[in-house]
Amino acid sequence: MKATFHHAVPPAAIPDRLPPLFRPLIEPKRLSSASVTLAVFPASAAVISAGAARRLLARLGDAPDPLVVVGYNFTQDAIEVLQDAGATLFAVSNFWWSDARWQAIRQRQ
Repeated sequence: MKATFHHAVPPAAIPDRLPPLFRPLIEPKRLSSASVTLAVFPASAAVISAGAARRLLARLGDAPDPLVVVGYNFTQDAIEVLQDAGATLFAVSNFWWSDARWQAIRQRQ
């Protein structure tokens, strides 16, 4: 699953670049007034793993603006990877699963 990137986005314009499900997530108080690089995972990507987070960062490279990442749900491992990179995260749901736990759940289905 790939995230869509939007560069040099003013925080007030973030909701316009999100699917309707994600628009209520944005908390302007958590963002500065400076432009951001916005990464949006598709709403169909229910859980974003650390691997997906690392691929996102590798694709991003050296973005000059702060990174804001929006997705449905992130594993604990993905949250750690993205927060270590200085990203601000917004998620619909947080189950606090690790990558290993999410993988075990997927294998049972």
